[in-house]
Amino acid sequence: MKSNSVNLTDRCKSFVKQYNDIKNQLFTKDMLKQLADLGFLGWMIPASSGGQGKTAQDIVQAGETLMIHCENLGIVLSWVIHEIVTTWFINGFGTDEQKQLYLPALIKGDLLGSVAISEPDVGPHPKFLKTYARSDHQNIVLNGEKTFLTNGPIADIYVVIAISKVRENRKFYSAYIIHENNQGLTRTKPLPIPFVQTSPHGGIIMNDCLMSNDQLLGESNTAYEKMVKPFREIEDILMMGPILGGLCCQINRSVQYINTSSITLDKEQLILLGNLKSHIITLRVIAHKASQLLDEHNHSTEMVALLVAFRQWAANFQHYHAQLCDQLSIVDNHLSHLSNDLCGIGKVALKIMLNKQMNIGKNILVNHVVPSPKV
Repeated sequence: MKSNSVNLTDRCKSFVKQYNDIKNQLFTKDMLKQLADLGFLGWMIPASSGGQGKTAQDIVQAGETLMIHCENLGIVLSWVIHEIVTTWFINGFGTDEQKQLYLPALIKGDLLGSVAISEPDVGPHPKFLKTYARSDHQNIVLNGEKTFLTNGPIADIYVVIAISKVRENRKFYSAYIIHENNQGLTRTKPLPIPFVQTSPHGGIIMNDCLMSNDQLLGESNTAYEKMVKPFREIEDILMMGPILGGLCCQINRSVQYINTSSITLDKEQLILLGNLKSHIITLRVIAHKASQLLDEHNHSTEMVALLVAFRQWAANFQHYHAQLCDQLSIVDNHLSHLSNDLCGIGKVALKIMLNKQMNIGKNILVNHVVPSPKV
């Protein structure tokens, strides 16, 4: 395990050396190629299919290590989304022909992937999405607009979620693989999002976007249940690594400022600093268990509880870290950017997470008691 960790650290250092001041760099397709050359792509794809043959636990560790060295949450977010497109969507639901067509290029960094679910003004809520797919048995025509797409302005392929059937006022969704040069597809301007600005975000507009039937990904009319809902949990778990790395960066930069400025901490401030380290240790334990459940395909109440706990502890870390910076008058522009990015990421899909937590509460009321531990 130690040798693997050392090798991972060396690869992260090699990546960082390719760029000047990487902590402020915007993610690019050149970076994707560099990550491919260093073995960071196809992380969870079996070696027999050209991937790294690693686990979710491995990619969480890789995300933490990469973040510690580059101090750029946007870059690591773009990498994670590309890996999810590769592993969860294409390898998980693609036909043999689709896997042969896309996986080698995604793993080599020749194609960059993006997921297109959210729409203007309504986000990802399935009741309000409007993008519609019409099939005439020979072709599929898509109409609609997607927004807030990670990697959107520079992606080569998009996994687009669209309404494919409506029955008794209920919408059913399918997923489609759309190329950036697909007829009828245009990109919107890059979005000036308030956090992780080093990860390019944008939108796409589909105006009679014409596709062939072999661009359908997975089974028709089941995409929201089978793909989108698990995707949210997968994204949250795989982002635990980069978030942990970001918290480590915050402590490292704060301690560097304290030492450089020769600041002497009092007892309460030392306790506060120790509390931050304890939070990271606890969050790492949560991330390890959550990624283990993901490897076991165990999407249980326990996984939801871990996702909720991780967000709460990460938010508490930001609260205590802000206290320490305020008490010591720490002024560090990049530290402010890190805090902004990490707080922003913590609020993404927060309503969905709160709804899951509410459902846990409802189940307790129905069952009258909290379940006993398994023996």
